[in-house]
Amino acid sequence: MRNLKASMLIVLLTLVCSMYSYAANELVLHLSFDEVSGNIVSDSSGLGNDCALNGNPAWIAGPFGTALELDGATWGEVGDDDSLDLTDAVTIETWAKIPAGGETLQSAVEKGAAWVPGLYNLSPLYNGGTILQFSDLPANCTDINVGASIQDGEWHFLAGTWDGATIRLYIDGNADASMDCAGTLLTNDDPLFIGARGGNVRFVTGALDEIKVYNYALSEAEIAADMESPVTKSAVEPSNKLAVTWSMIKAHK
Repeated sequence: MRNLKASMLIVLLTLVCSMYSYAANELVLHLSFDEVSGNIVSDSSGLGNDCALNGNPAWIAGPFGTALELDGATWGEVGDDDSLDLTDAVTIETWAKIPAGGETLQSAVEKGAAWVPGLYNLSPLYNGGTILQFSDLPANCTDINVGASIQDGEWHFLAGTWDGATIRLYIDGNADASMDCAGTLLTNDDPLFIGARGGNVRFVTGALDEIKVYNYALSEAEIAADMESPVTKSAVEPSNKLAVTWSMIKAHK
């Protein structure tokens, strides 16, 4: 019996280790904007990172279901959470529809109310182009790796990754710009802002849909797959497995 208990404990510890491994490669935010009305957008990642909308949000037809239309004075806030503190690797994705006009700098997804430690930013409009930025990386990485413009009033799929060594930008599933940029990312306690920086500047004028944030760097093939089908897998599956396994261990005492 003692050997059986020891074996079951080893199984449990192995499962716990695999659970943490899963959490290290996880979707931490998915806003699909399919609510159609209201001021709360539900997070489909399973982590509860819901988004509160401010201003005058509106819904239009998007690439998948409905999308959030932004008038240049409307934004969303996702409360600070440990799951959004990305330090090892990052992927940020959004569908964006950016017409002419509006501010010259527009932020789709930005963690931080200003250029502070721990800030990351995916911008569908940055001085005529597109960019993924991190405040903690070397200065030459902050505004040089600018991708092609998508300011044409059409829907485009914009994604950016950082794997600890290289920033890569993808447009409509294809690699567009990259730059070697190793460094260390810090964290902050600010909200994650949607459609603006800090709710006061860099407002998006246009529309956003299917925003996703991962705590690891997706491959080009994985990004293309997300572009074709933004299906979310439950982020709480490992804890469910842990509960089931623990109950099995108790049943064999």
